[in-house]
Amino acid sequence: MIAEIAYPLALIASVLWFSAAFRYFSFQQLAAAKVLVPKSARHSPVFLTTAALARFLGGMNAALALLSLMLVVLWATESTLFSNSIERGLLLLVLAAAHFSQFIFNVPILRNGERQGESYWYVLSGPMFFIFAMDAAQAIISLIAAIAQFAG
Repeated sequence: MIAEIAYPLALIASVLWFSAAFRYFSFQQLAAAKVLVPKSARHSPVFLTTAALARFLGGMNAALALLSLMLVVLWATESTLFSNSIERGLLLLVLAAAHFSQFIFNVPILRNGERQGESYWYVLSGPMFFIFAMDAAQAIISLIAAIAQFAG
């Protein structure tokens, strides 16, 4: 029972989150760069380079949103593709890893005191805190749904 509910809920949560990340990093790349680059360095070419690189992050999130959406459609249409619980569990583990990777690499920055002069960014405030917390939550949701698939 839990596996049947957890699978589509985790996928829908991933569609929403990865789509939001795609929009933010691809179309609001200057806002994203402002989170990462201190005010004193925004006149530097590094600022525009960081903004351009944010679009790559947006592209990766777009691919993960598309994968999640396609899995929701397959589930909703009762397709036999990825209908096996082990297959679904593996897919959810990959999504959990994607969310976790966007969370875990902020932990050393947080542990080392966040922004230090011109380096790093703030993790516990502003948009980065929302990203940090949501990716942790999304990783947990996908992991629980994966475990439910394997156990179910």
